Amino acid sequence: MSEKSDLIHVGELAVGFSENVLPDSGELAGSEIKLYFEDGSITNYTFRDTHSLSWQNERDEKIIDNDDETYRATCPRSQFYFVDYISKETQAFSTSIVLDFSLNIATILQGTLPTEKTAREDKLARVSAGLHQTGVDAVFKHASIGQPFTTETLKHGTTTEMIGKRIKYVYSAKDAYEHIYLNENLYTWHCLSGIEKGMSDTELCHHYKIAHQLYLFVWREKLVPTLGVIVLNLETMKTTGKIFGYDDENFSRLCNFPIGASAKLLNVTEY
Repeated sequence: MSEKSDLIHVGELAVGFSENVLPDSGELAGSEIKLYFEDGSITNYTFRDTHSLSWQNERDEKIIDNDDETYRATCPRSQFYFVDYISKETQAFSTSIVLDFSLNIATILQGTLPTEKTAREDKLARVSAGLHQTGVDAVFKHASIGQPFTTETLKHGTTTEMIGKRIKYVYSAKDAYEHIYLNENLYTWHCLSGIEKGMSDTELCHHYKIAHQLYLFVWREKLVPTLGVIVLNLETMKTTGKIFGYDDENFSRLCNFPIGASAKLLNVTEY
């Protein structure tokens, strides 16, 4: 972090980060999508309308659990959708899905925020125990859309194509950040203007290539437990995604809000 010591709660970023969001997509409304996961499990999604869905998890032809959720979907590129929701039953758990209808495959991110006890653990003690400094957990899964997953099913893979890029993201007239993608596991963010101006940090991250010039980027912050997820379209230089975290110091309220930015490639460093 910079010398500035004021902690910014996740919810304080919501207004500034939502000015350039992509519009909600209603194109999934009325559809049913069956995801066949790599591990043999199945999830059936019914998109009832633009913001409500129901899901059923199956294994060995038996329904394990099901629920109704409020979701948001955007379309970063034709045939690609970003779907996101937080679970009502597990209040610190979120699901983000990239649906790729060009290949009929999907990448699913299941994110879990730490409890207050875990979030307040000493970072040196966590590292000494072989743990990440952040208590934010991220599990990536792959699925086939509409047909069983086989050894021939394609998957969105991790990528090194973002490494070395320095990109400026403008979220609103007041809020701008730059990202420096250092390697497969770490990136640095720096607030150029807005409520966090002058603040910066280096965080754990994940890169997936969805298609040509289309990437899924996920970061997990360690100081204020935060899960950030964006789909970056380098053809349109736009992002769509979300930020998930706690909205207060007591870890009693969740905040899961949409984000979007206009992007500008500042430079590329060849390592």
